[in-house]
Amino acid sequence: MRTIADHFFDILENSVNAHASKIIVTISFFQHIFLCRIIDNGSAANLSNVTDPFVTSRKTRRVGLGLPLLKSTVEGTGGHLNLSRLEKDSGTCLEFTVNMAHIDARPFGDIPAVFIDALRSWPEIDFEIFIKNAKKEQKILDTVELKNMLELDIIQDVEVLKYIGEQLKKELYKIGINRQFGVS
Repeated sequence: MRTIADHFFDILENSVNAHASKIIVTISFFQHIFLCRIIDNGSAANLSNVTDPFVTSRKTRRVGLGLPLLKSTVEGTGGHLNLSRLEKDSGTCLEFTVNMAHIDARPFGDIPAVFIDALRSWPEIDFEIFIKNAKKEQKILDTVELKNMLELDIIQDVEVLKYIGEQLKKELYKIGINRQFGVS
């Protein structure tokens, strides 16, 4: 995976495959440290050996490289990856940090496009996205609220998705996240 955005999509897909109906994402970028927390209400992941590439729940192939690659990416910059269960049978929290000033850090990539692709790919999933800076945490997207406000069952309108993408890009840029390694 070439960018942080690639890892994002893989993690979101893991949540969808775990039958999550809601995914909450919190993003922070402060003093070159990128932090991401993804919480879902899907079937709780089996956390034993989850970062071993030869342990997977897939039936189609015997390897699962998403989390092992993420672990390698974050640890290669001095960051960390932490997975925990929220409850015994449901919900998983994945949190990782990346030192974006490290020479081995991957570029951010197009993170807003990942969320737009997720909304297109899984319209039945509810998403909440929070941006956290040194002073406060702010919700920048809540698909349940947006659907209610627009009186929609799913968000698939091209203009609405374009607007969401532009707003996500603007909010991420405010905390220093661009498509490369962060802005000053």
